[in-house]
Amino acid sequence: MKQILMLGITLLLVGCGKEPLHKGKPASYWQAALQDPDVNVRREAIKAMGVLKVKKALPELTAFLSDRDKDIRSRSANAIWAIADSDAGEAVPALIALLKDEDVSIRMNAVGALGQINSEPGKTIPALESALGDGDMYVRAQAAKGMGYFRDQASQVVPILKKALTDEATNVRVAAAYALGELGPGAAGAVPELRDAAKDRDGDVKTAALFAIKAIQEQK
Repeated sequence: MKQILMLGITLLLVGCGKEPLHKGKPASYWQAALQDPDVNVRREAIKAMGVLKVKKALPELTAFLSDRDKDIRSRSANAIWAIADSDAGEAVPALIALLKDEDVSIRMNAVGALGQINSEPGKTIPALESALGDGDMYVRAQAAKGMGYFRDQASQVVPILKKALTDEATNVRVAAAYALGELGPGAAGAVPELRDAAKDRDGDVKTAALFAIKAIQEQK
């Protein structure tokens, strides 16, 4: 009985050390597949990099942002979005370039990734501000949400988010309000505008504005 128990514990420990898999294959397999001549394999490999959060694939993913295949560009931006942090700063210029892409899914993924990269605020914040003028309301909402991650630059992003509180699209106003709440005390200057937003006819906007006011005031 003791031997069976020890065997079970050993198997459990071995299992805990296994490399994460995507479709039954490890990250090393998929990273090598990034260079496969079959575009469909490359697409799946790019997806795997995001799912498995393979940081060492960032240079390759960044290079794919300028690929002729729009699905490759979109998947690469999405993968960087999943991985992105301070280590993804080298991808910022290429991501900014994608904000002019005709494909809305590419612009959405690029905006999402830019909001996650906190090492280049001087470049990413202006890019997110420009994305608030995008013709697609979901891209604008994601841009507003991304600004909520820049607490240390609250003085710079608060005026931008205050303007977003008056966007014609409900989801953008909601995203802007929540982003202000994420900024905490640094967004105290937006409380008057949030109080106005709390009178919005849309219930989601009201809820977001009230949440933001409470978050800002409670963290003082």
